[in-house]
Amino acid sequence: MRTADDLDDRTGLRLVVFDGDDTLWETERLYDEAREAAGRLVGAAGLDPVAWDALERSIDVANAERHGLSKARFPLSCVQAYEETARRAGVAVDQGLMESVRAAAAAVFTAAAVVYPGAEDTLRTLRAMRRLALLTQGDTEVQWHRIDASGLKPLFDNIRVVEKKNAEVLASLLDELGADPASSWFVGNSLASDVNPARRCGMRAVWIDAHVWEHERREARDHEDGIWEAGRLSDVPAVIAAAEDGVPT
Repeated sequence: MRTADDLDDRTGLRLVVFDGDDTLWETERLYDEAREAAGRLVGAAGLDPVAWDALERSIDVANAERHGLSKARFPLSCVQAYEETARRAGVAVDQGLMESVRAAAAAVFTAAAVVYPGAEDTLRTLRAMRRLALLTQGDTEVQWHRIDASGLKPLFDNIRVVEKKNAEVLASLLDELGADPASSWFVGNSLASDVNPARRCGMRAVWIDAHVWEHERREARDHEDGIWEAGRLSDVPAVIAAAEDGVPT
C-alpha cells in the first residue's frame, strides 16, 4: 500500500487544509444561543427583541469590517443594538441591562463547541494518504481553546490560527509547507474565507454549506470549476476520491 510519503515523493506534497469553526466543530449555534439570551433580556425590558435581533445582525456584520473577529466584536454589537433599540423607542439606556447584555453575548466564548459527527474518522481516512493542516481564523485564545477541546489536534501535521484567512495567507502556508496547490484541497463552510481563497491559489475545494452568519455569505463563488460540495463532513473523503478519479459526484 502506498503511503503519504510515497505519494509526496512522486507528485509533490498532497495537502488537505481544513477550516475549524462550523467545519469540524459547530460554533454558529453557540452565537445563536448567546444572541437569543441577550434578546430575552432586551425583551424583558419592554423593547422589541425581534427588532433588536435584526439590528444586532446588521451591526455585527459592519463591526466585522471595523474590528475583525476579535472577542470584543460580538458583545459590542449586542450592546450597540440595545442602545440603538432603546434610542428608537425613546427609552433611556440602563447601564445594568447593558452589562447584562454584554455578559450574555460573551458567554459564547466559554460555551463548548460540539465536534461534528464523523470528524475524527474523516481526518484519519484522509491522513492515510495525505498531509493535513488546520487553518482557522479568529481570536487566538478562543480558537486554541476550541482546537484543544476538540481532541483533533494530533491528527494535523500543521495548525495555524490567523486573524483573517485570504488567498495570500493560504499561499504562504502552501509555500512554507512545500505543498503543490494543484494536488491540494481546502475543506470549509465559507465561500468567502475558505473556498474562494483556495481557488485563487490554484487549490481545489470542498464546500460544506453549513449554517453560517451573514458575514460569511458576503461572496458568491468566484470560480465555477474546481469546487465540489459535500452534504456533511463525513462525505469529504469520498468526494475528494471521486474528484481525483474523475468520477461525477
